[in-house]
Amino acid sequence: MEKKFGLSETEYEIMEFLWSSDHKLTFREILEYFNTVKNKDWKKQTLSTFLTILQKEGYILADMSGKKYLYYPAQTKDAHITAWVRQLCKNSFENSLGNFLTAFSGGQKLSQEDADELRAYLKSYEDIDSD
Repeated sequence: MEKKFGLSETEYEIMEFLWSSDHKLTFREILEYFNTVKNKDWKKQTLSTFLTILQKEGYILADMSGKKYLYYPAQTKDAHITAWVRQLCKNSFENSLGNFLTAFSGGQKLSQEDADELRAYLKSYEDIDSD
């Protein structure tokens, strides 16, 4: 099963829906979206299992509103991806940005455009440190 930023394909789909929402979502709203828009034909138990896993892993939170749970992401998509990349770098590249960039580039030289972009990025942090 392919993972995307540490999530299964289905977990990622659920997270994408939660990240795109401007409000906390009920179980019914989530189930309706996946069954009508995504044509999943999920049973309640199927969605419940995925939501439970996402909650246990700390990806989503749920508040009780009356008799309904309202589901929402524990962090933004950008924050999730940043945390995942940092963990990947730590676990797979000895927490070394250099090792990560070497693996990312496949040991090949960076294009001029990529090198310029990286220099500008590093320069922006130098400017912050000198303030």
